[in-house]
Amino acid sequence: MHRDEGTLDAFEEVCSVRDLTVKRYRMRKTKEIKGLQTLSSESLLVPLSGNVEVQIAEAKGPIKLSEKDTCYLPRWTEFSVTTKGPADLIWAQAPATKSYPAYVRRFSELKVIGSGAVPYSRRVITTIGEGDPANRFIAGFVEGDEGNWTSFPPHRHDGKPEVYVYFGMGRRFGVQVVGSDEEKAFVVRDGDAVAFEKGYHPNVATPGVGMSFLWIISADPKARNLSAEFHP
Repeated sequence: MHRDEGTLDAFEEVCSVRDLTVKRYRMRKTKEIKGLQTLSSESLLVPLSGNVEVQIAEAKGPIKLSEKDTCYLPRWTEFSVTTKGPADLIWAQAPATKSYPAYVRRFSELKVIGSGAVPYSRRVITTIGEGDPANRFIAGFVEGDEGNWTSFPPHRHDGKPEVYVYFGMGRRFGVQVVGSDEEKAFVVRDGDAVAFEKGYHPNVATPGVGMSFLWIISADPKARNLSAEFHP
């Protein structure tokens, strides 16, 4: 569980588990972040709010990202990020052995899939799917209906670490459950994050708000899929 620290104009680590690291950078006074490198990891860049431009070293022009767009960057990439206004940027990293060309998935162009039924109805938008080029990443968004459960029925995918980064909740909150034999519950608010290395992980929103979150999975390249075990 990571409680949002509200850090401005600096990186804040929101997740650090095996094979998955996630940072956030709230750009307020900062208009350009220079000298960034993916090193031996592949990366995902996702502005949860605002618009940014990603300039890859030696590339002709910048990659323009709007809110919730997802940019994939291969290992050994040098880049910078600029913005003209406030932006909240998520940067995820996972170990990589292969290099794929950089690409973008536009949130506005992606398929929205309705899932579940009241009281666990939500919309699922996959940004990096099983068929997309990546070593480990599978990612997307969930937008839950007000007061409903998501990630329900409970499922788990032990060995495929995942993080949920919550957004769009305003001043309301939800409850994230994690565990198998022993269960824990966390009150989560806008900007918080919870990482799962194993165990079931359903969540529920309070009345008046839905559970909305960015989800990112880092899977073994030999098992890079969305297979999961549902609670009996």
